[in-house]
Amino acid sequence: MSLFWAGILVDYWVGYKKIPRLEKIKPNIDNVTLDQTTISIILAAKDEEKDVERTVLSLLAQEHIHVEIIAVNDRSSDRTPDILHRLSLDHARVKYVNIPHLPEGWLGKNHALHQGVKHASGEYYLFTDADILFEKDALAKAYGYLVQERADHVTAAPDLRADSFWLRGLISFFLFGFGYLKRPWTANQTNHKGGMGIGAFNLIRKECYESIGGHEAIRFRPDDDLELGQRVKRHGFKQRLITALDHLSVEWYPSLPAALRGFEKNAFAGLNYSVPLALVAISGVLLSQVAPFVLLFISPFEIQIISGVNILLLFCLYALTIRSLTMYSIVYVLGLPLFALLFVYMLTRALILTWIRGGIDWRGSRYSLKELKKHFKDSEED
Repeated sequence: MSLFWAGILVDYWVGYKKIPRLEKIKPNIDNVTLDQTTISIILAAKDEEKDVERTVLSLLAQEHIHVEIIAVNDRSSDRTPDILHRLSLDHARVKYVNIPHLPEGWLGKNHALHQGVKHASGEYYLFTDADILFEKDALAKAYGYLVQERADHVTAAPDLRADSFWLRGLISFFLFGFGYLKRPWTANQTNHKGGMGIGAFNLIRKECYESIGGHEAIRFRPDDDLELGQRVKRHGFKQRLITALDHLSVEWYPSLPAALRGFEKNAFAGLNYSVPLALVAISGVLLSQVAPFVLLFISPFEIQIISGVNILLLFCLYALTIRSLTMYSIVYVLGLPLFALLFVYMLTRALILTWIRGGIDWRGSRYSLKELKKHFKDSEED
């Protein structure tokens, strides 16, 4: 096990060094015709009255680049449509699109973004969420980097704000596990494998988006952002993943209970809707990331030494994840076994609820597991 974690640590160390930080990227703006390029920013909002106005205003404040904002109201029951409509009246660059009903065969967010594209006139699309805050130079720098790299798609990881200790722990542990499950740095390799897409920031060339089938090709994928990025790689386009912790921020979930509910839609999707794979994931976390801490106290001396080495390697991996993908204190590494148990609870809860319900509840609609599996298989084969 120690050799396994040592290999993963080397992979992490090399991999994370290949993910540029937006704050350190200095594209040659003089060679980028920012003022002649229109970027259509498309966001889908459902019951986002708390955050959507701040998000739209931060997008309108983007400097050195021309944007239009396609703000799609996805069947909201709060004040979201009123806010978006008012913003469209006050700002000529904001187009308001209202969706009162969800057609069969679509997930709500995917359908909303698909409809938003129909109103877009830009040469590039930026898909983002309705609760992201952008620094003024975020989009210009990211677009400049896309042009400089001759890329078709740039996706950026934001700062995931969280107020509670346990929520930060769950988020950081999720990112830790996501690292060795998906190896996000493969997005920056020149091949057709891997790929990455992050809902907070998916900047994509129009021709690329159309070639991979757009959101219609992933109309029933709850992991739409990730699948969009993976399709970019599978179809041979050039992709770049960056971190933008100083330029993009979002309160991913307001509380731990909200996070547990939110993970319900993605937990099974991330495991390919496979019960055996889910059981392997749960047992793997318990054996590899909880058991060493138990064995450290109850085992013979030789086993304690091995467990201590494994724990040290795990701490190094966790610290590398925290430093690379979050703004959290490195002290959170000390909570690793507790966060691992919390993650196991979250995953087990999500799987049981998905199985009992026969599907997932998302954005006010229920989708059957049978239908989700079918569309998952279809999109993977495409």
